[in-house]
Amino acid sequence: MIEKSIMLGLFLVILIIISFRSYKRVKTYNDYNLAGRNTGLLPLVATLGSAEFNTATLIGGASVAYMFGTIGIWYTSLIFIPVFSIYAFTVAKRYRRLNISTIAEFFDKRFKGKNSELTRALASFVTLTFTWIAPATYLAGLSVIGTVLLDVDPLWMVIGVTLICLVLSLTGGLLTAISFDIVAYIMILIFIPFLFFVSWNVSGGFGALSDVYESKYLSFKPVWDLKDYGFAAILTWGLQNILLYIAAPWYGQRVFSAKNEKVAYKAMLINTVLIVILYGLVALTTMFSRVVLPDLDSPEYALPTLILNYLPPILQGFLLVTLLLVGISTMIAIWNSAVSIVINDIVSRYFAKNKSDKYYINASRIVFVILGISTLVFALTFVGNILLALTYISVYTALLAFPILAGFFWKKFNTQAALFSLIIGIIYVTIALLNNFPYHLISPIGVLLSVITGIVVTYLTKSEENEEYVISFFKTVGNKEK
Repeated sequence: MIEKSIMLGLFLVILIIISFRSYKRVKTYNDYNLAGRNTGLLPLVATLGSAEFNTATLIGGASVAYMFGTIGIWYTSLIFIPVFSIYAFTVAKRYRRLNISTIAEFFDKRFKGKNSELTRALASFVTLTFTWIAPATYLAGLSVIGTVLLDVDPLWMVIGVTLICLVLSLTGGLLTAISFDIVAYIMILIFIPFLFFVSWNVSGGFGALSDVYESKYLSFKPVWDLKDYGFAAILTWGLQNILLYIAAPWYGQRVFSAKNEKVAYKAMLINTVLIVILYGLVALTTMFSRVVLPDLDSPEYALPTLILNYLPPILQGFLLVTLLLVGISTMIAIWNSAVSIVINDIVSRYFAKNKSDKYYINASRIVFVILGISTLVFALTFVGNILLALTYISVYTALLAFPILAGFFWKKFNTQAALFSLIIGIIYVTIALLNNFPYHLISPIGVLLSVITGIVVTYLTKSEENEEYVISFFKTVGNKEK
């Protein structure tokens, strides 16, 4: 415990230094909100990777690998090949060309006229709902780590982590988040491969997996007849993540902060490769852990228990810090996007227009505090169901993907079509969730209804493709940055 305490102490010192340096760098609200739109390639790769590499997927997804072997690799690794590559090829450059600050601002630039304000407000509400609730799932994952590795009560763990995140966030906003993400990603790149090697070594290697898994869980052949995690659910999870990330405000905020469109595009492609490899190593590590830890009370304890039982205290301290960095960096990423939505889409648009940079920075800090309190309230309810909780709260944000993609690539698609496609999708998803529809009948059907509605309304209403604002929009997103 002494070694862990020393590592935690060093960890806190690093956080204080990062916070102070970021605080000194903040000169304008653009610095606080978007890191001055000057994020280079390597920092952007690091912040994108750290924002994705979270404890909800890490602990929750790893639990699937512990229970069902290669199904966990599908869930936590392979699905990200289409998720991030599609993002890179469809929206990464176009988002950066628009110089927007939030996803809702895309709707503001692309859709005008009657009902445009309602469409934009709906996009703000959907993205804010996800970013307000999602951090609690990451905090729940951190509470599992604290319980196993530090023997800390989950309540005190979530309180402590929330306070740390608040200190970091209040100082420098996105500048702090990116600086912190760089440190976190370096630790991830070092210790995830190391932990994989340890698990491989103590378990006896790949041959030992057949002792604890049925053959179907050691093959990548689809398994359909599995409750909650069958291949239909995997396909649904993959589709939902493709759509979710297209509209993901925390990823958008980082792409918006890129130095230019080429940096945004290249960073997403590099991120695709690294995330697939890293999550694949995590899933395999968890599978090996079942060989030596076959009877855990909860599969979510697999990774932290492996660390506790098979590493010396000093390395436990390093890996503890790495896992804390993973969870905290993602929480800060989501918090930053939530605050950005509140300030840019609500406060500065409806209540406090044309205020000073200092006003918006201080308003952001107040929202951070409110957000921290609400995250504490939600967090403990998700322990034990982390991945499922994250899955279900993401279905609404996924509905934004069709209006965004149609808006970028289909000139005829108009404001009415965007609005009604969102409304129909939201209504169906809400009914499906309230009536406990099977997971594979929630998001896919909601998106399908949204697409059909958008297409029908487009052809039944007046075209806006020749309007000056549509022509200007497509000229902006279609031209390469000089």
